[in-house]
Amino acid sequence: MEERKTIFDYLGQIFIIFGITMAILCVFCILFGESAKEYSGMFAFGNEGLNVATMGQFFLVSICVVGLRFVFFTDAIIKKMSVTARTVWMVSSVILLITVFILAFHWFPADMWEAWAMFLICFGICFAISMTVTIIKERMENRRMEEALERVKKQNEKK
Repeated sequence: MEERKTIFDYLGQIFIIFGITMAILCVFCILFGESAKEYSGMFAFGNEGLNVATMGQFFLVSICVVGLRFVFFTDAIIKKMSVTARTVWMVSSVILLITVFILAFHWFPADMWEAWAMFLICFGICFAISMTVTIIKERMENRRMEEALERVKKQNEKK
């Protein structure tokens, strides 16, 4: 049975997403910042870091992603949908969301196919890592639950 989430669980998810995003962007600033500052307002400071407006935009993206996660991965709104369908809709929604932010805040030139290709590659890599971590975490939790169930069975047999 799934435990009820509190606002603190959702805040934790927001800050995890935001923190990982900021770490990735810091690496991108160091690696590509100087060459990208001509093309992207996101890298206006070159390899010196990100501006507060960009960080705020990414914080808002983090909030929206957690909101989408709530919509697609709890039964509060969508009652009957397979995990695969939920995942496809979630990923599609996140890509659409980020596309809106890219266009609205000019994170990179919308007419540069190379920038879009890099975005999709980075998104794919991050999605693959996230999915792998989620699968490993679920397996570990299932193993712990099986061990706990075995302990309970053994205790009940002794009685």
